[in-house]
Amino acid sequence: MANATYIGHQSTPLNPRPGMSHLPDLQEFLAVAEKCAQEAGDAIRHDFGKRLVTRYKGLYDVQLDADLVAQDKIVSELRSRFSTHRVVSEEGLDNDWRDAEFTWVVDPLDGTNNFGYGLAHCAVSLALFAGETVVLSVVFDPIVSRKFSATVYEPLKGPIGRNVELAQAHVSLVTNYSQAGRVLGQRIQAALATRCKRVLCLWAPALDLALVATGAIDAMVCRNASILDVCAGAFLVTSAGGVLLGIDGANFEVTRGMHSTPISFVAARDRTQALELLNLVHAAEDG
Repeated sequence: MANATYIGHQSTPLNPRPGMSHLPDLQEFLAVAEKCAQEAGDAIRHDFGKRLVTRYKGLYDVQLDADLVAQDKIVSELRSRFSTHRVVSEEGLDNDWRDAEFTWVVDPLDGTNNFGYGLAHCAVSLALFAGETVVLSVVFDPIVSRKFSATVYEPLKGPIGRNVELAQAHVSLVTNYSQAGRVLGQRIQAALATRCKRVLCLWAPALDLALVATGAIDAMVCRNASILDVCAGAFLVTSAGGVLLGIDGANFEVTRGMHSTPISFVAARDRTQALELLNLVHAAEDG
């Protein structure tokens, strides 16, 4: 599927939080974010499948030249257009979480390993926090040219699939790159496999969440991820009417204050399915 766009034009907007009525018209911000994502994707597409490694980040993760090219495109444009906004980005610009009215959070290349190996499952992602709360996000797949975007005023609209029983569900599993994360992921994957049709370990969480939001993937289990990896996609899920539950079973929202701690949740189209998945996660972790 080429040149697909899933963008907020739904008739029922999200309800912005009390105290957020001061927000400016987000259309300008969204237009700039979409432009940044598109131009970053265009700039790196020719390097798809090239393992131009600039840095190894532990045993299992890498930084590619494409990460830096995309980041430079996005960050320079955001700083030029919004000089008073903070910009946090994954590749070495991830420490400036001081209080600000607006903070852009950027993952210049979600699914870096996939990109380098020529696996067409990767994305550019941006989210904008107003204070503690995400108010818009964009996820752009530069290989298939799919764009997913929404604001608190214009929720995501796309071809939402029907709800399915867990036995027919395709579920994404995301853990971190640590050795402990891999071991935990294997246990959770084994538990999910007893009930789900397929367990997908695709290593591009922002794009996975965008696909949950539009129904291409049925759900996600996320354990100990970084805010940079999931904030944009998580916003798209709730924007489209999906459900996020924390590991404690309560409703969950990714907030700016979570930047220093691992993030865990279950994302699904409805609460019943989310709770079923959460029970499997608990069984895996307690077993």
